[in-house]
Amino acid sequence: MSRVTLLLATTGLMLAACASDTGPPVEALTAPVAWTTVALPAAAPELERWWTALGDPRLDALVAQAGEASDVRLAEARLFEARARLGAARAALRPTLGAEGSLETRTVDDLDQDTFEALVAFSIAPDLNGAGRARIEAGRRRAEAGAARVEAARLAARAPAARLHAAGGGARPRPDAGDRAVAALEQALQLAEARERAGLTSGLDAAAARAALAAARTRPITARQAAAEAQLGLEALLGLAPGALTHTLAEARPTAAAPPLRALAAPAAVLARRPDLRAAELELWAAGADADAARRDFWPTVSLAAALGGREVDPTTPFTASGFLAQVAGGLSAPLFSFGRLESARDAADARQRQAAIAYRQAAIDALAGVETALVGLASAEARAATLEDAAEAARTRASLATRRYRAGVSPFLEVLDAERSLAEAEADLAGARGETLAAWASLHAAAGLGGQP
Repeated sequence: MSRVTLLLATTGLMLAACASDTGPPVEALTAPVAWTTVALPAAAPELERWWTALGDPRLDALVAQAGEASDVRLAEARLFEARARLGAARAALRPTLGAEGSLETRTVDDLDQDTFEALVAFSIAPDLNGAGRARIEAGRRRAEAGAARVEAARLAARAPAARLHAAGGGARPRPDAGDRAVAALEQALQLAEARERAGLTSGLDAAAARAALAAARTRPITARQAAAEAQLGLEALLGLAPGALTHTLAEARPTAAAPPLRALAAPAAVLARRPDLRAAELELWAAGADADAARRDFWPTVSLAAALGGREVDPTTPFTASGFLAQVAGGLSAPLFSFGRLESARDAADARQRQAAIAYRQAAIDALAGVETALVGLASAEARAATLEDAAEAARTRASLATRRYRAGVSPFLEVLDAERSLAEAEADLAGARGETLAAWASLHAAAGLGGQP
């Protein structure tokens, strides 16, 4: 019997040696040393709760509510499942203890005989080949990846909430600016009609005023549509019924200016901080552990079992008796021919590891590109807002001068119409640019991996 055991063990070790290659190579990714789109210091203190810098309590409440959105709760449920699977993998390597009892009554030659047996069974499968430990490692990595995904889901919900709030804040002043322009053009139209009736001007001024007024009345409609869409998007993100935030957002303050950008961490630090990349990296580690376990399945396994108990027979006969029961068993098994099952499982694990490596590398590239894009967007939005500030101030001055000159009869009414239209457009564009700047500021912090903590 010992020769058979030795033969099985030797054969299993030989097969395992043939199957113990290191798996598919993983292509490395080298992070750039600095950002290419804007000159920033290489390191900076982290600002995890970046939205609080705006000093907007309503935004703080919306972002906190977004941290409990449906996607976050779903990620938490998946984390619970991953931890349960990890517990099951660990329990598979622990001993199993069970109890069994039976009662049997038989009649032999008109004699009733009762037999009662009770056993306590113990079994264990030592992880001789290490496949169980490799699967535990894979489960542990996946549980850690699940925790990182919860953080990523929280970040992914908070950033759009801030952006939608900023978009709504930028859209809400536009109807007011449009209404002011409509009111100004209505007054100008009344003045033009009065001057026409007095014979001071021809009907051209009044016709031009009516055309400009009709065009101006469309702008508030478009602006209110944008504000409503931003509110509906925010309500859907938070899992609220349409209209639930109407009262809250109606009392919201105008869009605040984005605080100055603090120094952004180096690209490598940003990659290490982003929770979605941590999850992808942990999935890569888990896939590698699965591939290792698939190779270790070629190695021999051992199983041990023991049972202790007793038997009570009433009444006893020459052929039956009460007494102590004991059983000990052990086994050694090794795969000889699996007809491609183990090989296919190994190849599938290698393929999953290769997929995880490709996904992780691409996610890292997308993260770097996302930060660079956010930097460009923020710089462009800030420059556009600053330019529109000057444009709006110049438009106000021009409109005031044009109105005074027209009342004095120095300039034609077309200058007043053009000045009023330019002022309305400048104020609306300025409100939108402020919202875009704040949204870009929020996108940059999210791209940098900030905002996912509870």
